[in-house]
Amino acid sequence: MKTLLRLLTLLLLTATTAHAQTKVFKAVAEDMEQESEPIIQDNNLVGYLTFTQLEKASADSFNYRLSIMDENLNDIGTVNFRDEKLNLKGVSFDQDVLCLTYIKSNFVGKVYRNGKEFRRDVDNARTALFTQFLNLSGKVIATSTIKMEIKPESDQVWGSSRKVVGNGKLKHAVELKNITGKGFACFYGDDNKNNLVVFNTAGQLIWQKPIKEDVTAVNMLTSGPEVSLLIKTKEEMKEGGFAILSYNVFDSTVYPKFLLKDKKGNSLKPLAFENDPITGKPYVAGMVIDPRRGNKYVAGKDLARSPYCGFFTINLEGHTKKDIKAQFSYWDDGAQSIMDKYGYYAEPREFAYVERAFKDYEGNTIFAASGVVRKTKWGTITAAVITSPLILPPIFLLGTGTHKFAVRDVLLVKQDAAGKLSLATTVPTKRSIYFQGGDAIYFYDPNSYFKLNNSATRTQFLVIDKAKDIDIYNVNQKKVARTILHKDGNNLVAVLPAKEGSIAVREYNTKDKSIRMSIEPL
Repeated sequence: MKTLLRLLTLLLLTATTAHAQTKVFKAVAEDMEQESEPIIQDNNLVGYLTFTQLEKASADSFNYRLSIMDENLNDIGTVNFRDEKLNLKGVSFDQDVLCLTYIKSNFVGKVYRNGKEFRRDVDNARTALFTQFLNLSGKVIATSTIKMEIKPESDQVWGSSRKVVGNGKLKHAVELKNITGKGFACFYGDDNKNNLVVFNTAGQLIWQKPIKEDVTAVNMLTSGPEVSLLIKTKEEMKEGGFAILSYNVFDSTVYPKFLLKDKKGNSLKPLAFENDPITGKPYVAGMVIDPRRGNKYVAGKDLARSPYCGFFTINLEGHTKKDIKAQFSYWDDGAQSIMDKYGYYAEPREFAYVERAFKDYEGNTIFAASGVVRKTKWGTITAAVITSPLILPPIFLLGTGTHKFAVRDVLLVKQDAAGKLSLATTVPTKRSIYFQGGDAIYFYDPNSYFKLNNSATRTQFLVIDKAKDIDIYNVNQKKVARTILHKDGNNLVAVLPAKEGSIAVREYNTKDKSIRMSIEPL
């Protein structure tokens, strides 16, 4: 994998010491704006970029500064330029070229004296996708501007009764990814179209293609000489309606659309759409939606009547039937040994609220879930029976249901290449308080997840972000490697992805508004 360390000897704008692992970012002045983005290549983090809006250069333009860092937070260089109002949306790297994509607008972020002045300016509103390409010497080698259609909106300026600030919304966020050895792909959706754009590393527009499907969500993936879009359209099953569109990078050839359905016609809910860590080919994994209960949200009282009935993994090694290899593991027929037909796991004595999926280096798919325990509210039922001669008390008592639930433990369920399920491990966590059975579990589940790979050692880590702390779980060794508190004195702590084999620990000091970033080995 290439890294931005190659820039160190070629960018002469800034000198710095090597191997710096910690950096403090001070708060910028009130009239300045600053945001940071990871630099991504082949879905791996290879550096960091800070984009700073400096002082106004004219009535309609600003001075900007790009500060580039390698994966160890060493300063590599800075680039200064001037342009209209820009909002950075993505950074990628390939073939010694840094690609940055922005939304350029003459009204977003502009402060107007009142709503009337804003409305007069609407006819002159302009928005564009602005893409910038930098070489290793820090020179801008090319730019691209593609007109976008975004309806101008306004928001009230905080602390003012009259002033408003211009704003606008994309239907689908900008996504930017490198195409290994070829260039870059960018997707966005404005008011009139969903657009897929491909550039080469010289910054030349190779092709762009509107996506005609009426999509409600999109996720882009690049793999070899192809760009794929996981799209969601409206269908009977609210969590279904997914399909994959794939395009050849060289000539925009469209491959056959792949609908996410099983052989029974059941809709599938994807939880992962990534490249396989072994083959490098795309795969999609997630849940099979139950055809009868699929439109019910997962509430505590309905755990035994889940909207899902199985797991799936589909390996997309090509575009013919023989290249598409799928494994479905159903539990609603009672055929699984680790759970009953209602999805109840016997060993931890819990149901599973599945939220994440990923493939390991042995060809298995791992599903990460929060364990959920359910109890009957016998006290409530007894009180309702005692007061049954009365009308209102039983209604009041039973109005919140006869069950309660709590979130406890993290379950990792393994689906092997043959489709066999096993409980890979249980990560013990403190039980939450009990919630009303009729409440949706996703409102109260405190856990979120992301995965880290170390391809050199073929080791995977699952970062489990909980309410009070963060567990770094070694999937291979089946143990928690480290626990980090969310709050440490004046600091609010978060864990972010970093270079392979490391994590980025971000500490925000609430007192001086500074941010301390540390790259720490796993």
